[in-house]
Amino acid sequence: MPRDPEIPTRFALDLFGEQPEMLRLAKIVTDVSGWPMVGGIAVFLHGYARTTQNFDIYTSDTLATHEKLIAASIRFDARHKEHVIQGVATHMVGDDSLGGPPKRTSTIRGVKVVGLADLVRGKLTVGTTSMNRAKDIADVIEPVRAIPLKKDSAPKLPKHLRPAFKVLVEQVHEPRRTPVPTLQFWKKYA
Repeated sequence: MPRDPEIPTRFALDLFGEQPEMLRLAKIVTDVSGWPMVGGIAVFLHGYARTTQNFDIYTSDTLATHEKLIAASIRFDARHKEHVIQGVATHMVGDDSLGGPPKRTSTIRGVKVVGLADLVRGKLTVGTTSMNRAKDIADVIEPVRAIPLKKDSAPKLPKHLRPAFKVLVEQVHEPRRTPVPTLQFWKKYA
């Protein structure tokens, strides 16, 4: 299904400079809903410059969150099953995509986001389900490189995700003679 042409790419966060309008809109969404960002905006705010053109917010109550967004004049696009604020799509994400409720949230540059461990947990949870979710694995790899995250961060993750996280850390920080091929990674950790 083609995307709504009204969604402007001019609001996308850019690798070479940010769009303050995108962050302003993200703040409105988190302030109105009371829930944190979990997608590309959260990755960006935690230190990995990446592009995104939409918002993903965690919620444990989609109906109440929907009502709050509507009350704040953030329209609902029934066709795409998403809310839209000034042309930017907002998607609600639940426990299934995050691997459980966030244990910690913080506010970075005015935007409420899940804690870094929760963000990594969510990205690994969905990223290890399918190669079609490779961007989520990249959203773990790049903060491992940029922050940097080390293997000592693994205990903050659920036990079933620790081996995959450790392999990613090894691949980024400890060059191996034999790298783990992407298909082998998905077969083992998906």
